[in-house]
Amino acid sequence: MTTSFYLCSAKLNEMIKLHNIAVIQTGLFAKVVPNPNALYLQQSDFDGNGELRNTTQPTIIVANQKHLLAAGDLLLASKGNNNMCVIVPEIEQKCVASPSFLVIRLHDKSAILPEFVAWYLNLPTTQNTLAVQARGTSIMSISKATLGDLEIPVPSVERQRRYIELSKLQKREQQLYAAIAERRKQILEYKMIKNI
Repeated sequence: MTTSFYLCSAKLNEMIKLHNIAVIQTGLFAKVVPNPNALYLQQSDFDGNGELRNTTQPTIIVANQKHLLAAGDLLLASKGNNNMCVIVPEIEQKCVASPSFLVIRLHDKSAILPEFVAWYLNLPTTQNTLAVQARGTSIMSISKATLGDLEIPVPSVERQRRYIELSKLQKREQQLYAAIAERRKQILEYKMIKNI
């Protein structure tokens, strides 16, 4: 069935399984080679805010185009304790995901915004749900099937945009609070040193 069928049949507060609105695949295993033509994205290539570090360099050769990532694809870190979801940005370089990621490619990015899905997957409650279902002995891992069966809400695009904007404002607020705390610390240290 198509994405539009699932979206049209979903009521405002109804949940839809992720595999009904996206293709989910595992990252590609590849080895570093000389004369690379593509970025090999790993968890360490993203900062704590989910932004791709500008120091990432090509390390592999990609011959099969089906593994190439597109802007707006989502990468969920499926291994370990930090299962953050990031959005593949617009970049000129070809890139592929390593096996530490599950790649989520939405069927219709105009009906379900990648930023909304990333926001939802990064919510503490969603992260806890995924963590409970993760399997493994030494390194916990989220399977493709587990992620595909995860139910997500799909509100109107306008409401999705509002959630995204509120999330951005909340992040900015946290950054400002951190900057204020750091500045207060510097002022206090300066005053203490001056009075010695």
